Amino acid sequence: MPKSFLRGRLAVVLLSTSVLSCALSSCSTPIVTPTPPPPAASLLNGGRDGVVIALNVERSDRGQSRLGLPIQIDGKAVYMMLDTGTQGVRVLSSVLPRKDYPAVGGRTSMVFANDAQVSGPLVKLPVGFVGARPFDVTAQSVDDVRCQPGAKRCVAMDGYTGEFGWAFSGLFGVGAEQPDDTCCTQPLRALPGNIGLRYIVHANLARPYLLLTPSKALSSEFTMFPMRTGSDGVRKWPAGCVQVADKMSFCAPVVFSTGGMDMIRIETDTTPNWLDDDSEGKVLKQGNHLTHHPAFFSILKPL
Repeated sequence: MPKSFLRGRLAVVLLSTSVLSCALSSCSTPIVTPTPPPPAASLLNGGRDGVVIALNVERSDRGQSRLGLPIQIDGKAVYMMLDTGTQGVRVLSSVLPRKDYPAVGGRTSMVFANDAQVSGPLVKLPVGFVGARPFDVTAQSVDDVRCQPGAKRCVAMDGYTGEFGWAFSGLFGVGAEQPDDTCCTQPLRALPGNIGLRYIVHANLARPYLLLTPSKALSSEFTMFPMRTGSDGVRKWPAGCVQVADKMSFCAPVVFSTGGMDMIRIETDTTPNWLDDDSEGKVLKQGNHLTHHPAFFSILKPL
């Protein structure tokens, strides 16, 4: 038998084996851990009007713009997405300097609107940013990124997403506490000297920044909506109402999130069917209806 024939058969066998191996392992594309840009902070009017921390803009899944914040975890520079819609630090365990951080809770999971899901144990981590003294927070060490059950294809199908993998190494959540999320410490409220109790996120993508402890002179320029306090004492997002033509007025908590998906969700499960305005005789059935919005994601859930 000619040697050239054997070499050809061997090449076919090796190729077939490689294809099978790729199929069994999902053949995920390797990613590079994102390198955080240098942190930048300054005192606004000598500190009288607050501390300005520069944010960065990165493209994440589906080309959406996200705000990046470089921080330090146990002395290591880590690039995180600043998220005003969640609370707590959720960071990939693979980027942590050590593997033996003190455990402070069991495994928890968090699901996202893009059908992704992250899971991992709760640990105590020393966190700092812009050269400030590190402070301990309860954080989620994410060791599993996948699609939610029932989601056949999603941005996490290869075991990573933009927020947890190739654009950032996790979330730095500075949003309000949610009664169904007892995972992690809100990091700004854990800052020494209470300098993170009041803050403003300037989400203009041309020059985004985080302003800590804004003066009353600056904050008075904003329209303020008080947080609601539930019966359990947990502060909740303020309520807002949406008027849908002349058909209904829908009131719900309004969440302003820099990690959202540029839309408003109106849940109409409890409303009757009505005739749509854009087509005679067309019935808008019960269900969830999305409306595109140029700002960040606001999700409305029934009160």
